[in-house]
Amino acid sequence: MENEEDKARSSCRSENIDRLSDLPDSIIHKILSLVDLRCAVQTSVLSKRWRFLWTSLSDLNFNGTCMDFKNFLTFNRFVSRVLSTREDSNLYKIQLYSTWSPHHSLLDMVIKYAVSHHIQNMVINYGHSTIRSFSLPPAFLTCQSLKTLQLSGFNFKALGFALPNLISLSLSHCSFTNPSDFDDPFASCLKLENLSMRSCSFLSSKVLKISGLQLLNLEIVGLGYMNLAGLLYRIDIFAPKLISFVYKLSHVVDFSGLYLPSLNFTRVHVCTKQDKKKEAYLGLVNMFKGLGNAQSVMLHSQTIEVLGSFPGLLEQEPSPFKRLKSLQVAPNNKPLVPPHVMTYLLGGTPHAETIYADYL
Repeated sequence: MENEEDKARSSCRSENIDRLSDLPDSIIHKILSLVDLRCAVQTSVLSKRWRFLWTSLSDLNFNGTCMDFKNFLTFNRFVSRVLSTREDSNLYKIQLYSTWSPHHSLLDMVIKYAVSHHIQNMVINYGHSTIRSFSLPPAFLTCQSLKTLQLSGFNFKALGFALPNLISLSLSHCSFTNPSDFDDPFASCLKLENLSMRSCSFLSSKVLKISGLQLLNLEIVGLGYMNLAGLLYRIDIFAPKLISFVYKLSHVVDFSGLYLPSLNFTRVHVCTKQDKKKEAYLGLVNMFKGLGNAQSVMLHSQTIEVLGSFPGLLEQEPSPFKRLKSLQVAPNNKPLVPPHVMTYLLGGTPHAETIYADYL
């Protein structure tokens, strides 16, 4: 015998009921926002009900990496057609992904459209491609509505971020080549709470300043340690509310100017060449002085190796951590932390817990 659920399915099939089309526009928009925009546009052929539904989407996901586009020109035409056809309503999020060589005209069109429609969240990702010497439109740099921004593959020669309501900023594979513009590039983002820089380079800068009165989380991954002049970087960080600082897969730089009184968690994984180990050691000791308020510290075994390379010097250094509750070292297949390194790390907090983990 059929149960009630089976009977309902049979009734729908016999009456040819389209339950999906009966959903409210808001729910259909949510569904369409989860698929590639090309697929969303194609739903316009389903019925009159669906013909213009996609034109009021507040989330636009332009995916130039999919196989539906033969080349950049077809992708460019698709983006242009969508923006010219879409109804004139505010945007919540726009995403632009492409593996083709970036074209300034497309970027300029998308960015200006987004700003004029009060964009709140934007992602522009060209992977590891480099957008050469692209200047973001002035209206974008002072956009009042933007709250989150992710940029990948940009090469900036003149830029100062002045986004007054920006909360989260993520930069990946971006390069900055004008030192006069990048002394303190994020200082005007007065509400910035989260900043991530992955594989970014400041090729002409001697000093990179990161100021953030509201900054809570800072991540720096894959930063090189020399600029074009062969000079050592110095990074000064002024972030009185910062609670988390991650520095991974990067060379040691001069961190002598750190002001992080609220720091709770830090993760450090440094890379160094054999002939630079002394410089790396001195840089780490300087860095840890600025991280001294951390209660939870995670260190990669390569970081421990650098610290342990000069026992005579390290034994003269006072322990930098005064509030430490947990020390985690990874990977655990390396030798245990040498006694003189352990004394240095835990000397100020002998009761802190030590954990050896499989990964960091």
